[in-house]
Amino acid sequence: MPKQTFFKLTEEKQKKLIDAAIKEFSNASFDEVKISNIIKQANIPRSSFYDYFDDKEDLFLHLLEIVKETKQTYMSFYVEKQSSSFFDKIRTLLIAGASFAAEHPEYEKFANKLYENKKLMKELLGETKQDILAIYKELIKTGIESGELKQNLDPSLIAQCIYHLTANLFVDDFTKDSKGTIHQKVDKLLSFIKNGIAN
Repeated sequence: MPKQTFFKLTEEKQKKLIDAAIKEFSNASFDEVKISNIIKQANIPRSSFYDYFDDKEDLFLHLLEIVKETKQTYMSFYVEKQSSSFFDKIRTLLIAGASFAAEHPEYEKFANKLYENKKLMKELLGETKQDILAIYKELIKTGIESGELKQNLDPSLIAQCIYHLTANLFVDDFTKDSKGTIHQKVDKLLSFIKNGIAN
């Protein structure tokens, strides 16, 4: 986490450093990221960087916390909406995730770069995908209990399938004006999950 000296900076200077770091981590692997590029972009002396963070990993974890908190705040608006059916709930989650990516493309690039490095993700974060898998699994169990889904489904397996089907679904360069495209893509995916590909 940042040292107290970082929080004594003006909000503008904090943002400048964070933006520079997000950009660098979004365009290079963790091992390839250079502190020199970040401080050059943020226009701060190298010595000052170490007044704010212990090292590259310390900065990376702070960026991750920023992205995580921003996304959780954004998603909570959607998740808290009441919807009755399994497919309505899954649709809401997928649209929320895609809309976040469209409105915060720099954060999405940062997250995708992390997901590319499974070894690093596991070392620094543990099994991070368990949160979303647990949500899918619970939704599937509720769908089975309500009779909306088949009784013989394996919730863990189906949760894994949905996760892998949707994990990279929205890597296209969506923009803030692409909500119609997002909704169409989600609906096509849900139609596939619901109806399969058999004639």
